[in-house]
Amino acid sequence: MKRLLSGIFFIFSLAYTTAQPQYPQDYFRSPTDFALVLSGTFAELRANHFHSGIDIKTGGVEGKPVYGCADGYISRIKISAYGYGKALYVVHPNGYTTVYGHLSSFRSDIADYTIRHQYELESFEADLFLTPGQLTVKKGEVFCYAGNSGSSMGPHLHFEIRETATEEPINPMLFGLSVKDFIRPTLKGFRIYAEGESSLVNGKQGSAEPLLAGWGENYHFRLGDTVTVSGGVSFGIYAWDLLNNASNKNGINRISMYVDSGIFFNYIAHRFSFSETRYLNALIDYTEYTKTGNRYIMTRKLPNSRLSLYDKVVNEGIFYPEPGKNYRIKVELADGMNNISILRFNLKGEPLRNDLKKPAIKGQLFAYHTMNRFSTPHIRLTMPENCLYENIDFEYTTAQALKNSCAAVHAIHKPEVPLHNYFDLSIRIDSAWRGYADKLVMVRLNARNKPTSVGGKHESGFINARVRDFGRYTLMADTLKPVIKPRNIAEGKKISAQSTIECTISDDLSGIKSYRATLNGRWILMDYDAKVSLLTYKFDDRLKRGENKFELVVMDGCLNKTVYTVNVQY
Repeated sequence: MKRLLSGIFFIFSLAYTTAQPQYPQDYFRSPTDFALVLSGTFAELRANHFHSGIDIKTGGVEGKPVYGCADGYISRIKISAYGYGKALYVVHPNGYTTVYGHLSSFRSDIADYTIRHQYELESFEADLFLTPGQLTVKKGEVFCYAGNSGSSMGPHLHFEIRETATEEPINPMLFGLSVKDFIRPTLKGFRIYAEGESSLVNGKQGSAEPLLAGWGENYHFRLGDTVTVSGGVSFGIYAWDLLNNASNKNGINRISMYVDSGIFFNYIAHRFSFSETRYLNALIDYTEYTKTGNRYIMTRKLPNSRLSLYDKVVNEGIFYPEPGKNYRIKVELADGMNNISILRFNLKGEPLRNDLKKPAIKGQLFAYHTMNRFSTPHIRLTMPENCLYENIDFEYTTAQALKNSCAAVHAIHKPEVPLHNYFDLSIRIDSAWRGYADKLVMVRLNARNKPTSVGGKHESGFINARVRDFGRYTLMADTLKPVIKPRNIAEGKKISAQSTIECTISDDLSGIKSYRATLNGRWILMDYDAKVSLLTYKFDDRLKRGENKFELVVMDGCLNKTVYTVNVQY
């Protein structure tokens, strides 16, 4: 049936074009007063998600002014130690919202509003929603400043344009913002995957990766331009884009594959929904990514992938050539400024071979569209429907406990298989550790047995947790208290010559759950920069002349608590 559909497609295929919606070109100005140089582009492939905006370089410094892109009002103020850090959302009357992330500070009235609510909540973390007219922004007005807050790898401005009604991010370049980019995408790797037990590429099972040659617009295979194929094949593309005046390897916005004159696969990254962003793991060759960090975009669409960035996929991205027939293949890559690179090669169909051995079934079938369960006396696993992207032959093995673990090590399938949603995992506690159950956490081990806590709760001799990755899991005890290290204070120190109190906080396993700082018994706001473990209190009217008692209480995920108290002079 697949061959019949393939034949019909290639007989009647027509040139395929995609009409793109029009976005206002003169409505939004640049959020900066300097030329835009990007360190990240829209829909760039990141860990478990697509990048939802553009990252604007600020010359490696914080505090650069950020301008209102159009008239509007601030609808949301989000403060977090992670993610976008300090972020502002501005709604505009034309139906779009602009987002500004990783900020260092706000306009004074925005800052006063935020701090007042943080003190009311007694929390650094805040997510505040405002009504129209409370805090307004004018086009061209400086209303915040770029920074390095949240999960930022260096000073820059994260900028987005979203459709207000759907909250879907759209490529800001489609709104007429100007970026200097005359450089075509770079094709670094191209793979051809044999799909099915009887399929071969150049006479071999598995995948083939022909060496590439060329540059600029045209690429080709270095050792001949023809690939022979038996049965079905899919394709993988590894590429990046460079922009002028920047060395960052950015994302590709369009990948189109043509077979003869018909389009076979079309991927367009102009907008997406946050609810689908994790489908990135079904888009890429996840096995290759776990081994090398390289992200090959696959033409094969996995059965449970619901990614809207697939504009056109024929036969689920698997091509079935007719034996004895030759095909002309063209792969076209485009960046956000529509610079284009092209790979051309020939593909020749060969007869199927029926003498190939079928792989042995090793475990239990897990179907992606149903709930799946697996249990032994030592583990329990419940996986909801649509957690997987395709059916798998589930595998499980166990090994002896490590010296520092409180249960056996359980290998839950293969870490190179991606998951879309969380599943429930329970691990039995070794009998010697059941008296310490409230100090146990479930951990995932990397290849070097380094643990990462996934939390968990004790119930009836098991630790239960929700996890989102396959891999090796065990239990470990966290009996050590968090560590507090003062950076610029000490008992009796005069602090009138400084403007902050700073401390670092850390925990060896279960992670920081909470912290609370007081000055003379009153809660004070301490900014938390989690990536450097730094807490910072900026002096305000809560600091009085003379002696002040500063106290910091930090608790980890297993409720181990550390209290640091010091008296300082101001």
